[in-house]
Amino acid sequence: MRRASFRAHPGRPLLRRPAGLLGVGLAGLAIGLTAACGGVEPSAGPEPSLHSPEPAASHRGDISPRRLTGNTDTPDSTPTPTRTPSPTPTITMTPLPQPSKTYPAPEMPKEPKETDPELDRITYRLKTIVWASAGEVEEKRTTSKCSKSENDIIRVGSYKFTCDVKLDDVRTRFDISATVKESEVKWTWTADELPVTEKKAVYEATRQAFRPARVTCDVVDLELVKVGAQTGLTCWVTDIYNKQVSYRGKLLPTGALAFSPDA
Repeated sequence: MRRASFRAHPGRPLLRRPAGLLGVGLAGLAIGLTAACGGVEPSAGPEPSLHSPEPAASHRGDISPRRLTGNTDTPDSTPTPTRTPSPTPTITMTPLPQPSKTYPAPEMPKEPKETDPELDRITYRLKTIVWASAGEVEEKRTTSKCSKSENDIIRVGSYKFTCDVKLDDVRTRFDISATVKESEVKWTWTADELPVTEKKAVYEATRQAFRPARVTCDVVDLELVKVGAQTGLTCWVTDIYNKQVSYRGKLLPTGALAFSPDA
């Protein structure tokens, strides 16, 4: 029996074939992200700035403090304050080289063919989300499993199911909603958490921090990080003046990290 091909973008001519749902493009995935028990819309998160954030007010005060000292009398006897700069703080730490570009996106493997089972095409797209967020592609160490099979989602109707993508020992749970019509099929995904590697977190914290000399993060090896939360992860930055500042990291649906220092 023929059925509607799976398309992520409406309005485009559909191919009729016995395979399952027509695979969606990356753009279809992006618009499909919505908050689920804490998840966020993909368009809700701003792109992270390529520039390092401005230092906190306390930083500026510590680096170039100014104070009023004494008074002098002008010819009309009106007191006028004079500004005397304090000594410049001594640099005690060696600065780290700061990257000028965001963490490099990993090169994705070739996607399945149009004739491949549609559920395979869906899980491939979910894997690319995991790899982009983690910052690395490990095909042999990545597996996937869905709660429905290819034959379960052929008939016209609405479907809700889950797909798990496991990278090493870290499992990402995706909630899938699919609507199968006679002429088109739409599907969306949500995920509360996505994986991030330690090296990616340290790299981005170093890039966005103020004059860092040492950076450590609370992500070890590979861990799940809550999507859309400003306190999704924390990195501690010691600057060249030996002052430590906590930077809070927000994981965006695209896998990008945006850090801001504590006030």
